[in-house]
Amino acid sequence: MKLKRKLLAGLLTLCMAVGMAVPAFAENGPSSGDMSAAWVQLYDSSVEEPDGYVLYSNGGEADTVEGAVYDKATNTITLTNYNHPEMTLATNEMGDDLKLHLVGDNHIAELVVWGFGWGGNLEITGDGSLTINENKTSQTAAIRFMAEGTQGLLKVGSNASVTAYKSAGENTYSAAFVSTTSSTLPFTGNLETELALTANSGIEGETTEWENVIYESHYVAQDWKVLTKGEDGKKYGVSYGTIYTDSDLTNGKPVGYIHELVKVEGLPSQKEYLAVQIATVDGLEKDALPEGYTDSGETISAKIGDISSMTVLIKDGQRFYWGVDPNQSQWLVYQTAVDDVTAEDWGQTILTKIVVPVAGEGVSGATEEDIPAGYTTNVVKTGMYSYYCTNDVIKAVPVKDPVEPTPTPGDEGKIKDLTYSDTGVSISLTDGVPEGAELYADTIAQESVLGSRPELKEELPGLLSIYEISVRKDGKALEIKDNPMTVKIPMNDHLKGYKYYQAVYLGDPLERFDAVVEGDFLVFETTHLSQYAILGSNTPFSTSTVQDGEQTGAGDQSSDTTIPQTGDGSNMMLWIGLLAASGAGVYGMTLYSRKKKEQNI
Repeated sequence: MKLKRKLLAGLLTLCMAVGMAVPAFAENGPSSGDMSAAWVQLYDSSVEEPDGYVLYSNGGEADTVEGAVYDKATNTITLTNYNHPEMTLATNEMGDDLKLHLVGDNHIAELVVWGFGWGGNLEITGDGSLTINENKTSQTAAIRFMAEGTQGLLKVGSNASVTAYKSAGENTYSAAFVSTTSSTLPFTGNLETELALTANSGIEGETTEWENVIYESHYVAQDWKVLTKGEDGKKYGVSYGTIYTDSDLTNGKPVGYIHELVKVEGLPSQKEYLAVQIATVDGLEKDALPEGYTDSGETISAKIGDISSMTVLIKDGQRFYWGVDPNQSQWLVYQTAVDDVTAEDWGQTILTKIVVPVAGEGVSGATEEDIPAGYTTNVVKTGMYSYYCTNDVIKAVPVKDPVEPTPTPGDEGKIKDLTYSDTGVSISLTDGVPEGAELYADTIAQESVLGSRPELKEELPGLLSIYEISVRKDGKALEIKDNPMTVKIPMNDHLKGYKYYQAVYLGDPLERFDAVVEGDFLVFETTHLSQYAILGSNTPFSTSTVQDGEQTGAGDQSSDTTIPQTGDGSNMMLWIGLLAASGAGVYGMTLYSRKKKEQNI
């Protein structure tokens, strides 16, 4: 199957990675519906127009590939002795619960995950191995998570082996996580060597502020039959069309588009009204009226309004907008004409505004950067971060099975030390538990806990993680209370960077325990198990015991957890250079936020 490479969309995202937030839609499973561009592909990234394979596509059939298969029911890609070091495995809009299951020995050129607001996480499972970019052909990063406003988390399971190589040359990486919402490196696994990052990794992105606004389009004005709806005092019009679901155009279905006719002063056409689309009615035959609307007998001539992303400009404390004119022949300064306008954009109802050009502020032949004198752009934080790993090789290796301790006299038949291999969390109990008991200790979604107990939000300042910790035997949780124990949690990247820590038992009432960093673990003591929140702070917790200016039991973190400082942005120059080489126009970038991700098949 011939593939259309997602190169242009990729370059746009890379170059605007620190500048554009993408609205989050869902979390688990591939996206669906008419707007979905969910897919899983294998292709040779070294050629311009690759012949590749589609393992899954929301909009088409899948190929049969030896050694590679996708199962939608479990949202799992399985590689079985897939030895193709020239092939890239790429996914798009596949959700936060996507899994890659490894069987045997597997080799690929790149691992690429796109999020686009839908969910861009990946968990690698199984007891097989995966080697990435062993031939060092990747031009960017062997592991590349284009989070696009999602968490973009890569989790390597406790039994899997993953090895990723960095290509030679500048601005290449063994792993890159771009435009993630995670303020810490979103990569967990049993790594042989700590990941080395560029100096500007983990710095919150900034961008020139832009806003989606409505302006008069270049389309020819049309005469609208004016409709009314009840007593709301507004004017409406309907345009009609046909939606085709088959490529041979034999399965057309009628559709109607309801527009509000909004009175606007200063339109370039000098028309009195602008038609703003507010709803879509499937099955509406031509000239039929939508339910609840009445023909007023009046006719109004108006153009349709387009929604466009325009750069926000500031002058004398007021907001203006910088965008192309309807014919795309010059750049104009726009000002707000009508505030709080409801419109339909790609199936979603939004609240926006109508803008019109400021007289005399057009700049013929200008580019987006040629802002008129007296105006300045507004730089804002994006809430997104990027991380670039410079290790020559990244290795995530299986977690070794813990050595079972020999029971002390009187404790025969009991065990006191347990480890949950998937996360590396361990406990040491004063009183043992029966043989065959197993520890379960993993993070749970903060939203699920805080959603059911919203009062905890104010009680848990500096919340980093919530762990569910229990001891189970034969599938049932054992009651563990009044049993002094030490809990050790691996210092994963999302926990690092703080001077003080606290573990909070989420019972009623809450119980707080000071936690300390000991080597590669965060350690605290308790007497019972259940849900524990882990908090981090650079100042002592008010509920902790403080002596001589130091929190009791709080330890300093090792020096290798220094928070990255702002460095040069050389790693972004590759993406910008590639964008220039692709010939993408500025106007395409301006409209990027409105365009549906092109399905890459």
